[in-house]
Amino acid sequence: MYLFSVVLLLQSVSILCSNILGVFIFPSISHQSVFQSIWKELSLKGHNVTVVTPNPLNDPTLTNLTEISISFTYNFLKQSKIPKLLSKDGNIFYNFVATTRFMDIVVEAELNSTGFKKLIDDQSRCFDLILVEFFHPIMYTLGGRFNAPVVGVSAFGLISINDKIVGNPTHPVLYPDLLFGFYNIESSVWNKIKSVLWSVYSEYYHHVIWVPRERRVAKKYFGEDLPYLGDLETGQSMFFLNVNPLLYPSRPNVPAIVEMGQMHMKPIQPLPQDLQQLLDEATEGVIYVSLGSNIKSVNLEEKLRNTITEALSELPYKILWKWESEYLPGRPKNVVTRNWFPQTDLLAHRNIRAFVTQGGLQSIEEAVSRGVPLIGMPFMGDQPSNVQKIVDTGIGLGVDPSTVSKEELRQCIVNVSENNKYKKRIEESRKLLYDKPMTGLEKVVWWAEYVIRHKGAKHLRSPTADFSYFDYFLVEVVLIAIVMISVIIYISYKIIQMTIIICQHDRMCVKKYCLVPLK
Repeated sequence: MYLFSVVLLLQSVSILCSNILGVFIFPSISHQSVFQSIWKELSLKGHNVTVVTPNPLNDPTLTNLTEISISFTYNFLKQSKIPKLLSKDGNIFYNFVATTRFMDIVVEAELNSTGFKKLIDDQSRCFDLILVEFFHPIMYTLGGRFNAPVVGVSAFGLISINDKIVGNPTHPVLYPDLLFGFYNIESSVWNKIKSVLWSVYSEYYHHVIWVPRERRVAKKYFGEDLPYLGDLETGQSMFFLNVNPLLYPSRPNVPAIVEMGQMHMKPIQPLPQDLQQLLDEATEGVIYVSLGSNIKSVNLEEKLRNTITEALSELPYKILWKWESEYLPGRPKNVVTRNWFPQTDLLAHRNIRAFVTQGGLQSIEEAVSRGVPLIGMPFMGDQPSNVQKIVDTGIGLGVDPSTVSKEELRQCIVNVSENNKYKKRIEESRKLLYDKPMTGLEKVVWWAEYVIRHKGAKHLRSPTADFSYFDYFLVEVVLIAIVMISVIIYISYKIIQMTIIICQHDRMCVKKYCLVPLK
């Protein structure tokens, strides 16, 4: 019994002191804030964590955390046209190709960076688990390089290509691709056709063009004996997704899909004194305006900026607008601008009446958690579908930034601020969002340690992940059925044809040989 206890203790210690590598490549604080919670919690659990990220925590209290900064990638983002490439009004086929090209440049620059290159070349390094942001297939080569199980992590949901990699059920109408931008796609036949075409095209581009192209790049950094990149990609153990039941439709998931949710949410902290006083004194109510980290208010086109400014000027509320410069042209008297606001804590103030947002996942989760109704103004990516969900669930209203008028925006803000039904509905949504047996962070830590304990999760792999379309859609069965039905129809046709011929022959014989009766 004593020996058994010692063995269990040694096993638990080995799991506790596991070596974990996290590689989170996309330069966006809204993404990184989700991942930061994961690597911080794993570090606090006693694991030795090494992270490649554009947003290191730089927390000296996390003594078993090593962060390799790739913050220079924000320069690529500033020079790029990512907001335009992911625009809801753009051509998704062209934009997808352009975005993959942008990510190719970013990833190769990261692989060439001093810290990351040193990590890859260090033959003494070994890891028990590798967490990678799912944005680029070349990062799955790290699983082959360090001979460790890989888990893909997403700051939101998955695009359909990645669902298919782990055998998760997909459907172009029920579950349209995340990048496609339509939530209520079944309402239009043309949207259904475009969704089907997109599903076929994106998979063709990924497997026939992108993965083979990046395989050549991978060999440059990881060696010629590297396994095929497509096999490394499909060999990953699981996906951790930051999704929630309010914004993402209920769907059947294979065991390899773990849904997290509310990963970046933290307890409410006190506001800065000047901001606290400003909010306390605004008894008429406060409207908070922020378009997130990727769509900066200061970069808005003049027409839209003027529309928003004029609409805000006619409101009877105090306005707090996240404006990323010192000067707002034509700033109304009721508008206060700052480069940054402590958003999650600000939204918890009792005088906040509504939140004008671009419709990012993290912003919506914060608003729901703090009970603040929303006015969505989507620009890119998953924002259109998120805003449509805001409207459908009754927690706010939405406007189209390309067509919105001053009066429409003003009326939407007043309606959401004054009509208690939105406040009531968002309170109900908050209860729904948090009614679960464990937090998203607790869930992801448990499953990460599960993969470490079992050295992967191949036993959870769905058989559909290895099915060809020929097998999945039962093509051979359908063909055999078609042949059998065709044979039956043909035989039936010949029998009927022969029957008709025989009948016709009998009638002719009767006419020729029958005797005419005597009178």
